[in-house]
Amino acid sequence: MITQSTPSSGTQAAAFEMLMNAISSSLTSVIQQLLSSDPSLVLLRGWHGMTPLHRACLIGDYNIVLLLVQANADVNALTNFKETPLHYASKRGIPTVVHLLLQCGAKIELKDQNGRVALHHAAENGAVDVVRYFQDAFNLDLQTLDYSYQSALHLACVSGQVELFYFLINSGSSDLRQPDIQGNLPIHITAKKGYGNMTWTMLSILGVSVLRQTNKAGMTPLDLVSQSDSYGHQELLPVLKHFANQPDTTPVTGPVWTWYGRLIFPFSFYLLLVIIAQHMASKQYLVFGAGLALAAFFFKNLTHRINDVSRWPEPMYAGFFYGGVLHTTLCFFWLMLPYAYTRLWVLSLCFTTIPSLHYVYYRLITTEPGFLSTPSKDPATGKVLTMVDVCQMRNPPYRFCYICDQIVPMDTKHCKLCERCFVRMDHHCLFLLRCVARNNHTLFIWLLILGSTNMALYCLSFFLYTHERYGDLAWLEILSILIDIEVWPLSLLFLNAASFLWSANVLNYQFECVATGRTAYFNRAPPGFELKKLTKMEKFTNFGYFLLERPLPYSTFVRESDSTAKSYKNCGLEDMITQYPTESTQNSDINVV
Repeated sequence: MITQSTPSSGTQAAAFEMLMNAISSSLTSVIQQLLSSDPSLVLLRGWHGMTPLHRACLIGDYNIVLLLVQANADVNALTNFKETPLHYASKRGIPTVVHLLLQCGAKIELKDQNGRVALHHAAENGAVDVVRYFQDAFNLDLQTLDYSYQSALHLACVSGQVELFYFLINSGSSDLRQPDIQGNLPIHITAKKGYGNMTWTMLSILGVSVLRQTNKAGMTPLDLVSQSDSYGHQELLPVLKHFANQPDTTPVTGPVWTWYGRLIFPFSFYLLLVIIAQHMASKQYLVFGAGLALAAFFFKNLTHRINDVSRWPEPMYAGFFYGGVLHTTLCFFWLMLPYAYTRLWVLSLCFTTIPSLHYVYYRLITTEPGFLSTPSKDPATGKVLTMVDVCQMRNPPYRFCYICDQIVPMDTKHCKLCERCFVRMDHHCLFLLRCVARNNHTLFIWLLILGSTNMALYCLSFFLYTHERYGDLAWLEILSILIDIEVWPLSLLFLNAASFLWSANVLNYQFECVATGRTAYFNRAPPGFELKKLTKMEKFTNFGYFLLERPLPYSTFVRESDSTAKSYKNCGLEDMITQYPTESTQNSDINVV
């Protein structure tokens, strides 16, 4: 049995302190020199009984952990709080380090002084990857309780670990009705903390009856919310009060009517202004001025989600975009075309680009963007990949999606608004209420092209319209008339001109991405490759091929030299030290008490 001790001399104490500092600074060469001069340093214990291996696991440096393990560090050493290096690695949340310790003999069942195993430490700090690894590698029961009868779900609720919360909910791995030692269900905890969306999610699953569930202090979730006055509690209070007075059979639904009301509000509000202005013989600018002030006040606080505990995506951006398109189309055919139809180019454009714009928009909102429908599989065996497989890879080209609960390729991104993983994600478009990814990226580019063309067409038609109607007047007189009785087409002129500049800027950015084989999100060369500069002609050629949905003729990604190329093959324990795992750079520091 390996035993730990405190430094036996001042010299050894200084060397031990230097070793701990070197581990914190990831100074591998210094660590090797210190261990070569005194191998027993790896067995010493410092503050609160922490060994060098504890410190390395907390830092999360895979190479240093492997170095200390090879130097005979005790993988089951206990601190004064009975915490093992595996507990610390689980706090840090790097599954490759956890995998290494377990391969080297760490015991997953060891408990600290609070009865918490490694699973609980991972849950408390939101390490979703590690929790999933425990499931895949050991089929671990995620409902395991500590001495306070708290499961991983309880700890996720206490710490506000939203990602882990939704993983546990979506995977069906936790009991939402499990009380802790104080009789608190997870919904009691989130209600007391004021975590609105987490509380709403559990209320939607459990139903109204859970609001009448009391803890050992006789408090319901509504009582706990009423005790505090933070923003989260103020947001939850009216919702819980409403459902608490309903029968148990009442369904818990989101704000459907509010959502659709916000969707059609921009078009309807602008239409109301137009109707009022058309009934005024003059001074129409007063109506539109007041309307603009109200709209600016209303729109200034818009975010990606509506201001509701359900956190549904905000639909008003989409309503604003297509409402503007509809108003522009109506104004063009009602007012502009009767004065501009004599121009053949106007007729040609209006009967080609305008219908095409609406058709492409319809295609965009009905086409599946390209979500990942099946889990990633090993290309050699066809086996569905797990977190264990990912931990055995050097620079793995896969990662774990905690919401979709599957291993996904690195060119796939999860959208939290759409709640799905998309291949070759470009971005989530608020004006379309959906993502732009592999299957609809070309349609999005066509929307930008046709939209810009229609905006320019409207602006040109507006000047033809004013020339035909008021061409014999001075331009100041024309402007005065427009402000007084023609505010609808004039306001659309400013709207389309500003939108044209914005759209042209987005189109230019998309051109650079598309022409070089990238997307707005995946804008770097994949591992093992580097970007090659293309000529302007090559870029335009690539862009044209992309619009026709054909493979790009000019590649922008070239392989790095053999000396720097990265390998994705599986590697054994003994050669993992040559490459630092990529996951270790993707986790933030944590505090350990």
